[in-house]
Amino acid sequence: MDGGVDAAITAYFGSQLQERVQQNIIREYLGEQPVGTAFVIETGNSKHPWLVPAPTMRVPLIIDGTDAVYNATRAALLAIFQHNKSAGEDRKITSVALPAMGAGCGQVPPGQRRPANCTDIAPPDIPSSHIAVFDAETQTWSLQEDHRGETV
Repeated sequence: MDGGVDAAITAYFGSQLQERVQQNIIREYLGEQPVGTAFVIETGNSKHPWLVPAPTMRVPLIIDGTDAVYNATRAALLAIFQHNKSAGEDRKITSVALPAMGAGCGQVPPGQRRPANCTDIAPPDIPSSHIAVFDAETQTWSLQEDHRGETV
């Protein structure tokens, strides 16, 4: 978690969360989390209580033209679905913010960052300057400006 969106997450939540994510990856995936997997972990932050690590690539590389964003997005939504099945009402995830997955070193253009057939609910095309936010209660997506580097 030392580049791009991962670095911003670590900068915001702190190295303690990064260490817990890495320990979970060691425990559950023997040290390397495959593309197409995701899990829900508590952040310790009351404003943003959950994080869903869902990698789009094993190592930094161009993923334009692959199904990596589809697999990562689907894995994230499935992890949230599984979490919510057993969570109490006060611990359910009711909204999701997705970064422009694959937009950085992955060089995935906006038209390919829309995982159109991954579920009945798909985010809109995501420009590099925005994130797609899903509201579980209304079952709708909205685009919001991506304020990377700003305090959230």
